[in-house]
Amino acid sequence: MMLLLLASLPSVAHSAEEPQMRAIEATRMSPRQQRLQKRRRETAELARKGAAELQRSVRVFQQRYLLKSKRLELTAGGSLSLADPLINTTNVDGGLIFHIGQRWAAGVTGFYSFASRNDAFLNIQKDFGLFPERSFLQAGAFAEVQVSPLFGKFSSFGIAVLQMDGYLIGAIGGIKTSVNQDIKPAIAVGVGLRVHTTRTLTVSLEVRDILLRETFQSGARLLQHWLIGLKIGLWIPPTFQYKHQR
Repeated sequence: MMLLLLASLPSVAHSAEEPQMRAIEATRMSPRQQRLQKRRRETAELARKGAAELQRSVRVFQQRYLLKSKRLELTAGGSLSLADPLINTTNVDGGLIFHIGQRWAAGVTGFYSFASRNDAFLNIQKDFGLFPERSFLQAGAFAEVQVSPLFGKFSSFGIAVLQMDGYLIGAIGGIKTSVNQDIKPAIAVGVGLRVHTTRTLTVSLEVRDILLRETFQSGARLLQHWLIGLKIGLWIPPTFQYKHQR
């Protein structure tokens, strides 16, 4: 132990003498050398501060291109019914969706239908003298919930990187058809893909399956209407800010 202590004494003495030696060397320098040494110290200090500032500004994660949380999405578009091969049905759709967070949303949607008999229906009437009883969609409204389990992004032909999310739809509401004027209870399930084309506008592709019970002269039947549609969405408010900058 004594040997280690004695061995360390010269280094301690040398450390204590370093400020004195630097002071003596400074007095021996010319004014020009002193200015150069001062500039070197200032440059080193600025470099150290710059490196620290750069380290603080580095983001530890990539910010999202668009935030949905606590925002309204106003949608409008159209859809086609694929359920009945004897009827052509085109719908005008609209909705207002409130995004509770990045994954969950709830709101109201509705549609108005333009339905007509097609050539196949008219040929059956002409060739066989039959008058098939059909149910024409007229209008419908739903309260729905959306959940987005999938998020992603893709490159748009090298021009921009677009954000997208896939979502599931569950809804309950009422349907009005041509069979009678009663509003029939209905449920709907579906899937959608929402592409954020800009920070203000979205384009969504949806497939919905609407189930309702219809009463014909021959009896009650469960009808299934498959709708495929395209919607454009407008965010309210149109801009957003991150609560945390990093």
